[in-house]
Amino acid sequence: MRLAAVVGLGLVTAGAAAQQRPGAAANVRGADVPAVNVVQPGKWLLRDADGNERPMCLRDPYQILRPSHATAVCQRVLLESAASRATVRNVCAGHGTMLTRITVDTPRQVSLDVQGVIDGQPFSETYEARRVGECS
Repeated sequence: MRLAAVVGLGLVTAGAAAQQRPGAAANVRGADVPAVNVVQPGKWLLRDADGNERPMCLRDPYQILRPSHATAVCQRVLLESAASRATVRNVCAGHGTMLTRITVDTPRQVSLDVQGVIDGQPFSETYEARRVGECS
C-alpha cells in the first residue's frame, strides 16, 4: 500500500513538473486555476484575522495563492475549481506543503485561507485582500 502511495505521489509530482513553464520564476503555474485568472494584477492590501494589514505587489495573479510563503519553488496541484473559488495544494520540494483556499468576490477582492507546514513550521493564515492601485 505504501509503495502505491509513493508511486502515485511520484506520478502527480512528475505530471506537475511536466506542466512547468521553461524559465518560470518561483511562482510556477503547475495547474491552471480559472478563479485566479480573473484576479487583477496591481498593488493589493492583505488584512489578516487580527486586522493587521500589509501591501503586496501582485505582478502575476498566481502570487495570491502564496501570500506569505513565496520563497520556495512549488508545484501546484488543483484540488477544487469553480468560477469563483478554488482549492490548491502547493508541494514545495524540500520545504513542505501548503493548502490554499481562495474565494474571488470580484477581480479586485478575494478571501484566502492558507495553511500548511513550511521548513518544519506549521502555519494557518486567513486574509481578506483587495486591490488598491498600481504597483510602484
